[in-house]
Amino acid sequence: MYKIRIHGRGGQGAKKAAKIIGQAAFDMGKQVQDFALYGAERRGAPVMSFVRIDDNPILERGYIDDPDVVIVLDKALLEIVNVSAGLDENGLLIINSEHEPVLDTPAVVKHIDATTIALEIIGKPIFNTIMLGALAKFTNIISKDALDRAVEEELSKYPDKIIKANKDAVKKCYEVA
Repeated sequence: MYKIRIHGRGGQGAKKAAKIIGQAAFDMGKQVQDFALYGAERRGAPVMSFVRIDDNPILERGYIDDPDVVIVLDKALLEIVNVSAGLDENGLLIINSEHEPVLDTPAVVKHIDATTIALEIIGKPIFNTIMLGALAKFTNIISKDALDRAVEEELSKYPDKIIKANKDAVKKCYEVA
């Protein structure tokens, strides 16, 4: 089973990112759970979302304390949340940051400046979907094609130009990661 935890702030789309990962994995024939931690649901408050992916039915329930991958949407969370909790030397920590942060973790740390990509391509600091391009690049959890289909499906209520901009931004993230 593959376990993913996403750290963000209310309003940054951590829940939507988990849903897109889940949809991409489901489209690849996997069993999936995606869910969010509901606490102080206000804009800017730290939030977490989770995804489990497996070839077999998933019977485990509850929050993910021992993730394989952690995605951090907001680097400022590094100062207030132990985002690397539960990661071991086989784990991967992907952080939205222009510089690689110095962290005390045995996990592999990767960074991607998703905010700049979002501003260049989407025109707004909307980077939750963009970070998933890095997930697809750094892991074999979801394919880039499945991610594209999931972005299109999950954003289907938005105008085509927004869907295209998100897909273009994911592609750029995938290429530069």
